[in-house]
Amino acid sequence: MSLAESSNPTEPAPKTSPVRLLFRLVLVVAILIAAYQMLGPYWTRVSSWNLSDNDDAMRVLQVRDWLAGQAWFDVSQHRFTEHPVSNIHWSRIADLPLALTTLITSLMFGQSMGEKAAAFLTPMWLGLVYVIAAVKASVALGGKKAFVPAIFLITCAPAVLPYFLPGRVDHHGLQLIFLAAALWGLVAGGARMAVLSGIAIALGIGVGLEALPLQIVLIGWVALRWALRGAAVQDETRWFAASLGLGLAFCFVGTVPEAKWAAPVNDAIGRGHAVLGLVGGLLLALATLFPTARLGPRSGISSRLVLLAVIGGIVLSGVRYFPEVIVPPYDQIDPLLKRLWLNNVTEAAPMMKAKLSAILALTLFPVLAGIASIIALLWAKDKERDLWILAALTIFVSVALAVFWQGRAAGLATTVSGIMAAALIGKLMEQVNFKTALIAALIVNPIIPGFVGSKVAEYFEPKISKFSTGGGSGCFTERAFSGLKAQSPGLVVAPIDMGSRILLTTQHRVLAVPYHRNNKGNLASYRLFLAKPEVARTMAKDLGASYLAICTKSAEVAILSREAPKGLMAELRDGRVPAWLTPIEKPKGSNVQAFRVNLD
Repeated sequence: MSLAESSNPTEPAPKTSPVRLLFRLVLVVAILIAAYQMLGPYWTRVSSWNLSDNDDAMRVLQVRDWLAGQAWFDVSQHRFTEHPVSNIHWSRIADLPLALTTLITSLMFGQSMGEKAAAFLTPMWLGLVYVIAAVKASVALGGKKAFVPAIFLITCAPAVLPYFLPGRVDHHGLQLIFLAAALWGLVAGGARMAVLSGIAIALGIGVGLEALPLQIVLIGWVALRWALRGAAVQDETRWFAASLGLGLAFCFVGTVPEAKWAAPVNDAIGRGHAVLGLVGGLLLALATLFPTARLGPRSGISSRLVLLAVIGGIVLSGVRYFPEVIVPPYDQIDPLLKRLWLNNVTEAAPMMKAKLSAILALTLFPVLAGIASIIALLWAKDKERDLWILAALTIFVSVALAVFWQGRAAGLATTVSGIMAAALIGKLMEQVNFKTALIAALIVNPIIPGFVGSKVAEYFEPKISKFSTGGGSGCFTERAFSGLKAQSPGLVVAPIDMGSRILLTTQHRVLAVPYHRNNKGNLASYRLFLAKPEVARTMAKDLGASYLAICTKSAEVAILSREAPKGLMAELRDGRVPAWLTPIEKPKGSNVQAFRVNLD
C-alpha cells in the first residue's frame, strides 16, 4: 500500500475520550492551584511594596524615574539631599529587564499596578533565562545525561533561588545570568561561543563589580590556556579577547556620561576598567595572530608565555595611571558609618563572621563541588582537563570571596558549583554507571549536605533573637508609611535603611539612603540621632528637616541607642519625645513612627 493510499485527508481525526479530557482538565487546575498557593504570598508582599531588600525598592525607583523622563545617563536619585552629587553606583544595564516588563504591564494594568506586576514577574522570567544558560553550560561540559541533574542542582540551590523570587529586582540575579552565560561559552568551545562568553563578562562588569575577582579568573584562564595550547584554541581566544575588550568599551561609553569619563571610579565600571580591559583584550587578540606554532611545541609555548607576560605587564602598569581600580570601594565611608552601619550589613560582610550554621548552609555545597572538580580533573584528559581546572579554580575562588570578602559571593560560588557538579554527574552516568552517579549526586548537591550540616550546627548554637537591620514588615510596606505619605512634601531624616522605602512609598526627600556614595547625608543622619535632643534640634533646623522617622523594630534603633544612651534615638525609643517634635499618627500594623519637626 502506498503512502497516498494509506492517508485519507477526509477521514475524521480520532476523538479524545471524555476520561482523558477530564484528566487533562484536572491536571491543569491542579497546576494552577499549586502555582497560586506557591506564588500568592509573594504577590501579597509585592503588591504592598513589602520588598525583600532596600536595593529592590531603589531599582523600582530608578526605573520609575527613567520611564517618567529622566535621562539615560542620569542615574541620580533626585530626592537625595546631595543631588546632583548623589548619583548611585548603578548601571542602566540592570534597569533594562524591569523597564521592559514595566512598559508591558503598565499598558495592561495601569502605571501603579503595572509597576508592581513588573516587580513580581521580572525576577521569574530572568530566573528562567538563568536556568537555561546554566543547564546549557552543564550539558556542554557533561553531555546530554547532565540535563536532568542540572535542572535539579541549578533550580534548588538556596544561595541562588532567592535572587529570582518575585520582587527581587536587584542586579544580583542578572550578574548570575551573565556568569552562567560566560561559563557556557567557555565550556562549549568555538568562536561563536567565545564571543558569547566575552560579551557576558563585559556586561557583568558593566552591571557591577561584585563578581570582578571571579571574572578576572575566567579571563586569566583563557589567556593561560592559549599560552599552553596554542593553535588548538587560538581562534576561540582571539574572539573572546576582542569581544571582551570591545564589550567593556561599549558598556563604558554606553552607560557613563561623557562629562564623567575622566572621573576616577572604583565602585562601578570606570575609565580604568574600560581602558585596561580594551587594551588587554585587543593585545591578547593580536597576540593570537603571531605564528608561534611554527617554532615548535616548546619554543611556541615559551614565545606565547613571553607575549602573555608582556601583555600582563602592560595592563598592570596601567594601574599607575588608574590607581582607583585597586582601591576598595568602601574606603570613602566615614569610620563611624563603617562601624555602626556597614559592618552590620549582612551581605557586605564576610561569611567567616556569620554563624557556623549559615556558613555550612551556603558554602558546603561549593566546597564539595570543588573537591569533585579536582577528582574529575585527575580523571579527565587533554582539553577536557582544562575545563575541570576552570571549574576547580572558579569554585574555590568564589568560595574564598564569600568566606573572606562578602557573603553575597555565595551565589556566584553556587552558580559555578551547580553547573560543574551536574556536568560531573552526567559524565559518571555516561562513562561509569548510574549507581556511581547517584552516589555522587547524593553527596554533591545544594540541599542535603548543607541542610544537615547547618541543622546540626544550629542545634549547638545559642538562640539569639534580635531585629534584622531594617526591621520587620511593619517597617517595609506601603501601608506602614501611609501616615508619613499623607503629609506635605518635605525632607525626612530617618535611619539609613529606611531611605529607599520612604522614597518608594512617599513623595518626600530623604537625607540618608543605604549607598556608600551618600556619605555626607548618611553621616548627618546618624549624628543627628546620636546627638542630645536639644543639639539635634539645631542640627535638624540647619538641615531644613521637615520630618523625622524611625522604625521601632529596626536594629538601627538598638545600635544608635546603644552608641549614645542619652541621644535623640534613645529618647525616642523610650517614648520621651522632645517638645520640638510632634508625633504623626501611624496606621494599624505599622512600626514606622514619624514626627513633624516644629522649629518656629
